[in-house]
Amino acid sequence: MADQQCHIERSETFLRTIQSENHPILYWSLAEPTGLVLGFSQKHDVLNAETLTHCPLPIYHRRAGGTAVLVGSHLLSLDVVLPAGHPLILPDVVESYRWFGEAWVAALHQLGIQTRTIPPDEAHAQRALLKHPETHAREALLHHACYGTLSSYEVVAGQRKVVGLDMIRRRVGSLLQAGVLLHWETEMLAQLLGHTQEEQTVLREGLLERAVGLDTLAGRVVGAEEVIAAFERVVVAMN
Repeated sequence: MADQQCHIERSETFLRTIQSENHPILYWSLAEPTGLVLGFSQKHDVLNAETLTHCPLPIYHRRAGGTAVLVGSHLLSLDVVLPAGHPLILPDVVESYRWFGEAWVAALHQLGIQTRTIPPDEAHAQRALLKHPETHAREALLHHACYGTLSSYEVVAGQRKVVGLDMIRRRVGSLLQAGVLLHWETEMLAQLLGHTQEEQTVLREGLLERAVGLDTLAGRVVGAEEVIAAFERVVVAMN
């Protein structure tokens, strides 16, 4: 474990220094202490200043897109660094996520957890709710949190996100990132992202509908070590 800034800097170093002849790098991490990672374009005014005053926690920014993620012992992160020219880096950015999501479905299946990847049209349908007047306000609020939305080939149980994905592409290679919910609890995020009691209630309840932890799905605590072992078995079988 290390603080999230250390993990961010290590990932960026891996991506910056990887050479075309190198093997892919898998970097696993858990953040300590708990903190909040904002998306590339998110500003601090998305946060409830009063909550931060009473419950201060470190705030970080990631270089990829997306929105706020609470990091800590409940979230297992994986960064996969692929060198330029690797066959898994496809011209189609969206399709470059497909193998990653499918690998996670296979890994979780080994743990007795049934999931699926979200096809692009289904992800687009959820995002289209932002355009409808009757759902816009709720959806805009939920979109402040990464696990309040779905993107193509992310991993879900039913409609609830289990594994979130994002990507950074550079000339030297590609960095695919996954966040796996070992446990999902929405109170802290609701307090951080909701500026009124009403908004906090929407977030508290809505985020429970949008995401779920492995412990809930498995009916037991699922350790980071067994998730790592399952995913790495899948990757070995792919080669």
